[in-house]
Amino acid sequence: MMIQARCKIPQYCDENGAFVVVTDYGEGDRTDFIMSPRAFSRLGRNADASAELFKYGVVDIEYRRVPCSYSGYNVVFKVHEHSRNPDYFAVVVLYVGGTYDVTAVELFQV
Repeated sequence: MMIQARCKIPQYCDENGAFVVVTDYGEGDRTDFIMSPRAFSRLGRNADASAELFKYGVVDIEYRRVPCSYSGYNVVFKVHEHSRNPDYFAVVVLYVGGTYDVTAVELFQV
């Protein structure tokens, strides 16, 4: 899922905000975003504004879901090879292009 996140401090925040890919949910009611420093810095209007935002650490944001679009591959599968359970096979679907969520994945052995 991709979202557009914009902070709510007008003197520092860029009106376009940052477009980020949500990869996992945090604790709580699933409304917290833990952003990388690179993504967080994109919330600011410029480098000085981003530096001021970093001083806050936590800022109020507004967000909306936007369509994902990636150039190149539509779907990439990542296999977790180091499971502690020998009967466990973990696959993560990454970089899904288009406007729809992945609602199901079927794997079969050929």
